[in-house]
Amino acid sequence: MQECSQEQAFRVLQQVHEAEGFEAAFHRATGLRVTLWPLPADGVGLLALDNPVCRRVVETAEGQAVCQRRQEELRRALEAGRSVERFCCVAGMTVLAVPVRLCGEPAAMLHTNRLLLRRPGREELEAASAQLRAWGVEVSADRLAGMLSELVVLEAAQLDAVVRLLRIYADHLGDVASRRILADRHGKPCALAQALAYIKEHHGERLPLGEVARRVGLSPYYFCKLFHRTMGMTFTQYLNRVRLERAKDLLLNPALPVAEVASAVGFGSIPHFNRSFKRYTGMTPTAYRAMRVGRGRLPIAAG
Repeated sequence: MQECSQEQAFRVLQQVHEAEGFEAAFHRATGLRVTLWPLPADGVGLLALDNPVCRRVVETAEGQAVCQRRQEELRRALEAGRSVERFCCVAGMTVLAVPVRLCGEPAAMLHTNRLLLRRPGREELEAASAQLRAWGVEVSADRLAGMLSELVVLEAAQLDAVVRLLRIYADHLGDVASRRILADRHGKPCALAQALAYIKEHHGERLPLGEVARRVGLSPYYFCKLFHRTMGMTFTQYLNRVRLERAKDLLLNPALPVAEVASAVGFGSIPHFNRSFKRYTGMTPTAYRAMRVGRGRLPIAAG
């Protein structure tokens, strides 16, 4: 973004992130750890409390090279606009990474520590052990199994829930930090920050661009240009995203008819809502509700 350097923008993200207390709450709820890293970055790296397999791998030249190459692929995918990326490495270990956008541009990523989508079988352990030995890491299949036993295992429904938590928080973090960055020197929100706040508060109402521009004291033409240049999307695209994200939350209430959800988030036409929702999520509101409602909640980790 043009208002500050990448380093300054990331510092603001860090300040907001630390104030939110998300890392501790996420760990208590899922057993996983999550951290915030800037983009661009030199890969995911090792968390202080990550697993012994990774620490052994990066002690070797070949293992470190493979790790860095895969991490570079992860970074490029997020910078290219991927909404979530899985980073898989030896023995099925997986990292989940979600981009955090400031004014429409990827500025950082939230990533978990290593987890498993299932426990590896004997053949997989033998193959992974052989690969590690080829890199210079002497570890037996049994020893590797012991190291991996410390990792959290997520089933499909739990994985879906964790990804959703990360995406919701990433959007929230980017939104709060963007507003702070867009504030002027005297601490008064600038026009665009005022507009974002107004959209969030009134997204369920009819919101023509001209009305929002008038509210923040700008001409419609200048507001349209400023919004697109700063946010990386048009006013209409941003408004629809806010509305559809809210609709996804409301659809989790099975007692609320789809027509009421559409009306609550500002869509005056059910067909328009259905088309927009399917274009945004890849499924109809009814199918989304059927997929989401009734799935098990994440287990609460002990301690």
